[in-house]
Amino acid sequence: MTTDPGVRRRTVGVVLTAGALVLTGGCLGADYRDLPVDLSAWDDGWLAAVEPEEELWVGLDGNNVRPGQAWELVEVDEAVLRLTTSEHEVPPPGSDDPGDPHLSTTVFGFVGVEVGRTPLRFELVVDGERVDVAEYTVDVVDDACAAGTAAVANRCGGELFSYQPQYLQALNHGEQVDLGVGEESELVLHANALHPDVAWEIADHDSTVIAVVGPVALGPARSPGDFSEVDPEVRHSFLPAWRFTITGVAPGESPLVLEMVVDGQPIDVYELTLAVAE
Repeated sequence: MTTDPGVRRRTVGVVLTAGALVLTGGCLGADYRDLPVDLSAWDDGWLAAVEPEEELWVGLDGNNVRPGQAWELVEVDEAVLRLTTSEHEVPPPGSDDPGDPHLSTTVFGFVGVEVGRTPLRFELVVDGERVDVAEYTVDVVDDACAAGTAAVANRCGGELFSYQPQYLQALNHGEQVDLGVGEESELVLHANALHPDVAWEIADHDSTVIAVVGPVALGPARSPGDFSEVDPEVRHSFLPAWRFTITGVAPGESPLVLEMVVDGQPIDVYELTLAVAE
């Protein structure tokens, strides 16, 4: 089974999502254990634990069809967990700076208030229609590090896991990828939580420049409610995922456009540019 970008030991934040990047500027180092619980769409369905006055962050990638549309917080018990901040970042139009993001992102910050349990639910609504959801459960407890089955902050233990995905993922949307003739690259994209059975489809590519095989279903690694210890070699996600294998065929440049289509309408799109050289 392919390991996913959100893989971690029982702590969260090994692979930084938008929330942690806001907090740290993308630096790990000695600050690793100071990172708060940081959830992304890969963590959909997970249980997290924080203590009163402890922070929790959620960073959710936007929809590439409507990048200006922010995620909305639709359910939380504010007596247990209080929203402290939210921000929606849209990529700069027409920027060629490789340091600029290509994905829009909505970041939410929370703080634990009182001991208890709350659902934490977000929706992405476009033109009055829900196009995606993200759902978590959060326990506010006296000792988060004793919550053995929950996602907890890095201070609770576990060594820095230096895993970096060796394949393309959602964060690479909009980038150029260089390949040699005969060289392969893998792309893994997870499902939309509102439509978990709908696979990504190949919408456009130049078959004289690249060959694309997929989607190959990876499937979810966990059943609902399974919060057991995370195996670094296994996907921790409850969401299905699909793998595409891209091979350079001949020198040239090709787009790769993938779509997620529901009832005949694309609800999300993913794009790369493949530059193939000898």
